[in-house]
Amino acid sequence: MLQLLHLLAPHVVWLYPVGVIILLAYLRSWLAASRDLRASLFSLEREMAAARMRRAATGAFSVFGVLVGLFVLQFHFARSIDLNAWIRPTPTPELIGTALWIPTPGPNTPSPTVPAGPTPTRTPTPTPRPTRQPVTPTPSPTNTVEATPTPPPASCPNENARILQPGQGAQLRGRVDIRGSANIPGFQFYKIELGLGESPNRWTSISDVHRNPVSDGLLEVWDTSDLPAGTYTLRLVVVDVSGNYPPPCEVLVHVTH
Repeated sequence: MLQLLHLLAPHVVWLYPVGVIILLAYLRSWLAASRDLRASLFSLEREMAAARMRRAATGAFSVFGVLVGLFVLQFHFARSIDLNAWIRPTPTPELIGTALWIPTPGPNTPSPTVPAGPTPTRTPTPTPRPTRQPVTPTPSPTNTVEATPTPPPASCPNENARILQPGQGAQLRGRVDIRGSANIPGFQFYKIELGLGESPNRWTSISDVHRNPVSDGLLEVWDTSDLPAGTYTLRLVVVDVSGNYPPPCEVLVHVTH
């Protein structure tokens, strides 16, 4: 259903006017056949006019049914489909800390008793004069900042249908540029799909299909702001003019907020 909606979305603007024009043409043909039926004198002419009326009525009802189906598909099913309804975040384990309880002494807690003894007499002790010693400077430690390694690109079966960025296991947030190549022989179109988890059972396109090939360039801009944090799989599907496509290129990513 999502694929059909994505294919129809760019053409909905002119599908309705074309359908209405075809419907009016059938109605006009039916009216002309009706006039010929009333004016005909011979049975053969009446049969031909009646057959024209039936064909015009069948075509008119078919076009009307297509227009009604397109209207229901656009304004009912398109609004009822929600990606967030089936994409759920990966559960995150909660860390439960252990509190250390220290008792506070109360009014009934006995205080320790110190045995009384003779008070010692203090004998004055001469204080030695401090001797100056050379101060050796201590070298300050150098803070070394390790660069975060860039995730490697996904291993794709076809070099003409591959995702170079983001890399395998990349941490993503906000708007993300998806770069790579989609330029197989006999290219027709490509699309980028999204699935939940490491081995998705369902896929959905994150945008419309693209009709122009790309070689080591920008494939799509993906906005992850509306997605729950979790693990997702992106895949690139490139289709040729015969309807065939090589094995899709898949990359595992993690969406954070």
